[in-house]
Amino acid sequence: MSSRLRTEPSHLRGDPAALVAAACAFAAAELGAGLLLGGFFAQGRAEALLFLAFRPWLLLAAAAFASRLPWRRSLGFYLLALAVAGTAEALLLLALGGVPLAESVRGWGAGLAFVLIFDLLLRLARRIAGRWAAAAMAIGLVVLLLIVPGSLRPYERLVIGDTAPVAAADRPRLLLMTGLPLIWGEAGPFAPDSRPAAAYVQLQQEFAIRPIDHVDEAALAGERLMLLAQPRGPEPRELVALDRWVAEGGRVLVLADTELAWPSRLPPGDSRRPPSATGLAPLLRHWGLRLDRSAPRSIRSERVADGDRTRRLVLHSPGRFTALDEACRVGPEDWLARCGIGKGEAWIVADADLLRDDLWVGPGPRGPERHGRSADNPILVAAWLDSLAGLERERTALPVHWQDPEASPGLALLLASFPVAAGLGLAGILRRRRRL
Repeated sequence: MSSRLRTEPSHLRGDPAALVAAACAFAAAELGAGLLLGGFFAQGRAEALLFLAFRPWLLLAAAAFASRLPWRRSLGFYLLALAVAGTAEALLLLALGGVPLAESVRGWGAGLAFVLIFDLLLRLARRIAGRWAAAAMAIGLVVLLLIVPGSLRPYERLVIGDTAPVAAADRPRLLLMTGLPLIWGEAGPFAPDSRPAAAYVQLQQEFAIRPIDHVDEAALAGERLMLLAQPRGPEPRELVALDRWVAEGGRVLVLADTELAWPSRLPPGDSRRPPSATGLAPLLRHWGLRLDRSAPRSIRSERVADGDRTRRLVLHSPGRFTALDEACRVGPEDWLARCGIGKGEAWIVADADLLRDDLWVGPGPRGPERHGRSADNPILVAAWLDSLAGLERERTALPVHWQDPEASPGLALLLASFPVAAGLGLAGILRRRRRL
């Protein structure tokens, strides 16, 4: 018997049924890892990124298994394993409202490239120094991927694609008045760890922001659009100036929170802490709106329409509005109201926590990027501001496909299991024919 046949797993020699079954096992393992370990449904994305994150590790295990086979047979196994896994995940995502074609193609290409590299290294080690060298090579590859920073970066770039934000053709001017630590952080501009919040950076990509710390005629002169986010104790004369500015044609998006839950390292009573309750209630009542507290306190995920897209918004215990005057209307959710004031307009959201980075930024330094974020909070704020200003333009941040809340997870899982079940059925047929 040749040395090539001696290194080949005995139960796979000339047995296509075993290869088909192994490919189905690979697909089931990748699907299960994303669903159970990655928390696919909790993440809310109708995208394959969570599954593809586990793929390099599973491919390394597959290469350790299949690199002992002849080249053609191992290549066929890799192609079949990736095809079954990709088809299962694509059916899952389609059932949940995703559009997986481009992502599946990138994942297939990146996976094939990496598994062929793994396979080649294992074959070389086995040929040069025997099977124990191949085992040592497999262990070395695991250690390399675990401890060397950026070792998977080429794979990630192939899978994720371009994540750079689209440059805005024009950035409208935007006034910003807030008591939230968005611009420098709560420690102030001179602290060593001061940095802008990711939400502020995202809004800066969309607008030319001019922060102001008080409202008067001089600060508002010549401006048409404003974001008023949980300001710090506005004085009555500031409320009067703001009301006059809106009535004369100004457009303002107000984030007003009755129970702000913004985390802070500063002690209670420190003036730098973000205000726990809005000071805008008198102005809202003047406009014809009552803001009530939310009960119970909880984090909520909402799907909000943005033109022909649907955005995911994460809120922390939003309040509830009641319209007291026909100038204001509440809806489609009770935490959102729109008021016409003279020649101007105000949109009011009963939650300022939505600009907290921990509610929409994913883990790691690339958490605000398209592949990392867990919601669209600042992107939706930008869309609301554009709607107020009568603008229609593409967002700078690339869109995410979120799971359709009306979709059935059970049906999606059933469809995802079909390629695996079909492959196992084919393996059974091949095994029976082999025995005949």
